[in-house]
Amino acid sequence: MKNRYFLLIVLFSMSLFSCKEKEETAKPQAATEERLVPPIPAADIVADEFQISPTKDTVIYHKSGSVISIPKDAFLDEKGNVITSPVALKFRMFSNPLDIYLAGIPMNFTNENGEELVFESAGMFEMNASNNGKAVQVNPNNKIKVDAVSFSEDAKFNRYDLDPKTNTWRELGKDEIKTATKKEELERLPEAPIPPKEAGKFAFQVTDNLNENDKLKAYKNVWFEPIDGKKCGFDSKDILVKDLKNGTYEVTFVPWGKYPDSIKTKCVCYLSFKDKAQYSKALSNYKKKYAGLISKIENERKSIEEAWANYDRKANEYNRFMQRKEIESLTGSKKIMRTLEVNQFGVVNLDYPHVYPKGAKLDASFVDENGKALDLKQVVLVEMGVNALYRYTKTIHFNPESQNVLWGLTEDNKLAYFTIEDFKALKARSGKVVFKMRVHPTELKTYDDIMNVLFRS
Repeated sequence: MKNRYFLLIVLFSMSLFSCKEKEETAKPQAATEERLVPPIPAADIVADEFQISPTKDTVIYHKSGSVISIPKDAFLDEKGNVITSPVALKFRMFSNPLDIYLAGIPMNFTNENGEELVFESAGMFEMNASNNGKAVQVNPNNKIKVDAVSFSEDAKFNRYDLDPKTNTWRELGKDEIKTATKKEELERLPEAPIPPKEAGKFAFQVTDNLNENDKLKAYKNVWFEPIDGKKCGFDSKDILVKDLKNGTYEVTFVPWGKYPDSIKTKCVCYLSFKDKAQYSKALSNYKKKYAGLISKIENERKSIEEAWANYDRKANEYNRFMQRKEIESLTGSKKIMRTLEVNQFGVVNLDYPHVYPKGAKLDASFVDENGKALDLKQVVLVEMGVNALYRYTKTIHFNPESQNVLWGLTEDNKLAYFTIEDFKALKARSGKVVFKMRVHPTELKTYDDIMNVLFRS
């Protein structure tokens, strides 16, 4: 993402889109003034860009597993006019502390009592949009809906909106949590009409020989192929054909008298052709007519399949941080979703504010494995089991009863880290302590490389 996107970005939490926002009960809280600057630009979480036609409804199945539903007329220009020309929408998702760290997202703020707290996250994303290079606004009458993936079903998280004009947080209540399955998402895809079929051994034709005005003459050259592949039909007092509008037809046979229940009087059929030339022509016309729709459906199906594969991968990564067995049970079967309407573009987060870890408070200095002093920047601590990022400069707070990982960057941008095992060997709980850091020999520039060094499974 280009540097212009690393200006101070509005942070606000996620909530169910149907929840009413009660402005009169909002609790303002002062936000920490930090800028969204990635500590390792080469490893920043890259946003995916989508070209949106704002005059029609659009659904995006993001690779993270999130689903973005954009109604028509969802974007306004700086004058408040509805935008009708193409809009570029950028979206990226953050699921764990390393995602948050690499994006440079601040997760702390000071409450009304002057206490500095840290946000624990149940999911976060950033969404921005532009038209001809200019930032656009959300249309409050046609808001974008996001089904954002999460890995927590805990109800403790609150929604906060950050007002960029006053730089204060507003707490806007709780969200509602739901789950989704791959089958459900695939079933929501639009359906293309069923293509013409070659007639099989149970295909049949229908004619009306008793009436001068043959109501079945429209089907004179058509063969009906039963969908279930079984024999259907007989000479009848009447034959009724109903177009089901999805490429299939319901054929009903009205008997002269009573027939045994074992004899079918109704069946759903495809249209089919016994003449190969007629079949080829019908199939060619079908492909031309529905080529765009079929391509769209296949692309969306592919996006859903890829998103589920990525969700499983991110769930496994999340489990490295959280170390919760129930996360493993989610992979491959269902995913947790939190639904919201986007009030304004920027970073969206579902948060739970809590205090820094307690149990140990150390005045830290850092050296490498050879005892050489290190001047570290972007120093952070992760407590396994908490989806939060604790930023430090000199004083390090941590819970000795938990598993912790600490890291920062050297002056030449190499990763210096203090492992779970190192913390276990650390006996001090207060006072001055020299942290002997492990320094990776080369500069790491990818998410996977950093993840594998810090959180080896």
